[in-house]
Amino acid sequence: MFSFDTINITLAFVGTVTLALGFITYLTETKNRTNRFFFHFVLAAFAWILTMIMYRGVPDQATAFFWARFLYVAAATIPITFLYFSFIFTTEEKKLSKLLSTVIWLPYLLMVVTALAPGVLIHGVRFVSGGEHIIIFDKLWHFVYAAYIDGYFLWIYINLIRKFITSKSLARTHLRYVILGTLLSTVFGVTSNLLLPLMGIFTYNWLGQVTVIFMIVAIFYSISRHNLFKTKVVTTELFVFVLWAFMLGRVILSGNNLDRLVDVALLSATIIIGILLIRSVIKEVKIRERMEALATELATANDRLRVLDQQKSEFLSIASHQLRSPLTAIKGYSSMILEGSFGKFANDKLREAIERIFLSSERLVIIIEDFLNVSRIEQGRMQYDFSTVNLEELASGVIKDLEPNIVRAGLTIKFEKKSEGPFFISADFGKVRQMVTNIIDNAVKYTPKGGIIVNISRNNTSRKVLLAISDTGIGISSETLPILFQKFTRAKGANTVNTQGTGLGLYVVKELMKAHKGNVWVESPGLDKGSTFNLEFASE
Repeated sequence: MFSFDTINITLAFVGTVTLALGFITYLTETKNRTNRFFFHFVLAAFAWILTMIMYRGVPDQATAFFWARFLYVAAATIPITFLYFSFIFTTEEKKLSKLLSTVIWLPYLLMVVTALAPGVLIHGVRFVSGGEHIIIFDKLWHFVYAAYIDGYFLWIYINLIRKFITSKSLARTHLRYVILGTLLSTVFGVTSNLLLPLMGIFTYNWLGQVTVIFMIVAIFYSISRHNLFKTKVVTTELFVFVLWAFMLGRVILSGNNLDRLVDVALLSATIIIGILLIRSVIKEVKIRERMEALATELATANDRLRVLDQQKSEFLSIASHQLRSPLTAIKGYSSMILEGSFGKFANDKLREAIERIFLSSERLVIIIEDFLNVSRIEQGRMQYDFSTVNLEELASGVIKDLEPNIVRAGLTIKFEKKSEGPFFISADFGKVRQMVTNIIDNAVKYTPKGGIIVNISRNNTSRKVLLAISDTGIGISSETLPILFQKFTRAKGANTVNTQGTGLGLYVVKELMKAHKGNVWVESPGLDKGSTFNLEFASE
């Protein structure tokens, strides 16, 4: 009677998994040479497992002797199929020459002949009560056989390691899995199935067939890890087909008409459900493949945009630096001319022209400074020097410096305290002064009439210091409020009041406030109703 002990059951399970992985890989893409050669290797491994099951399970020595010879043939087939796989894995287009194929096949054919020929490699089988069968073999030929196995696997390792060294990152990842899985399987297989039998130990003669699963799973994963969607379809199809075959078997083997009728109904239901399941999986896979393709395209486009954005920032930085030097000279010399350093003016028209040059150069210097700040922020090159700053004194100083221009524009400005101080914050004095100056200067530019009120207050509960700058200017529409601090954004109607703005000043303020771990926001009832810009800092 055929013996189906625990070991044979384990071998049957490993063989089923091995064969399933081979079919899944092959059916995923039948024209792929890597998949085909892997399937050939899987068939050899399955044959090795199956012949071990037959060898261990048969009840008489003559039949065991028959299967022992085919056990050696199947084992000899594994390295040759794996060797072919090692040649084309990651190099799909590689073709083997006729000479190389001859060199590969001749030793294999010799091993097949010696294994099948009576009285050459295998002389017989001796049953051991309560233990593993003992194969009686010729030691010299067994050494030759072991040399063939070891030599081919050495050749395989040379192929894989050479490819690993010369390959790029993705192929190296594939090869790493294959090498590690192969190493684990061959260490167990060579030890239990070749070396120990040479010492007369057959207790673990089946272990190599079990541990071959490590090699199969590693190769399967390395092949399919970047083609998981198609693998999912094939796996579903195989599952459904096996289920249909099982239900059909129940119909054929049913003992009576009632059971057969029930099984036919179940078979019909599984066919309908299976078809719907396969169609659903195929649809899902197509959607996910499309999404993956779009994600890849988007990632490529994002990388390109990042490069372009970096190039833009670098260009702005270089261009702004190159423009700033001559403008500084123009502003400086025009200022000296206005101050009389080069003598008195011949007439008022000349003075007026020089004043226009000075004011235009001053506006250009501010614009270029905004561009430089943007490029510094985007490239992460903005430098900060934090210290304890009295925000009340800073704001008072800015107002005092800007007051002549404010009065000249026909506006008023007031500075008020809504609460008692002190108003100390941890900040970069120059950057905060730049922000306050920027916002007050904006208020002047976009306020045709009326005035500006600067309020400072301290909230002792939240430990925040708030500087609010209100004006009676053109106001901000509700549509513009959420995007006002973005680059190149200006309030609706701003161009009719001031054509010189770039839409960068408030963006710079927002980024500088982020660096200070503070908040900036704007409030406005609407167009022509003024606005209030708020700068909130953590107090010391």
